[in-house]
Amino acid sequence: MLLGSFYNITESSREGQTFRVKVAFNAAHEIFKGHFPDLPVVPGVCQTQMLIETLSHVLARPVEMKLAHHIKFLALLNPVKTKDIDLEIKIDKEEGDHFWVSAIYSSPVETYFRFKGEFING
Repeated sequence: MLLGSFYNITESSREGQTFRVKVAFNAAHEIFKGHFPDLPVVPGVCQTQMLIETLSHVLARPVEMKLAHHIKFLALLNPVKTKDIDLEIKIDKEEGDHFWVSAIYSSPVETYFRFKGEFING
């Protein structure tokens, strides 16, 4: 839904159950014309959707978020000032089709998003 238009994955690597992904935003995307014209901000719902899509991409299979135990939006993410960010996504535990994930979005100067929750294979 957002991957390929709102943002692109520019780098990714895996170390055990931890994925490190760099994403670049499309600051000209339609979303930013309404959110907000003079101060573009990546909406929280888009940051959450990015996690689902990026996790599906790195695992090479569809996933669905079942439950978000903890979501924190820690700083405004302006795609003009911060063109790309680093996502660290870790699979903490797996049981059958269910798995628990923690994630952090950051740049060298700021942490923007923290997440803990449960996913299922889609």
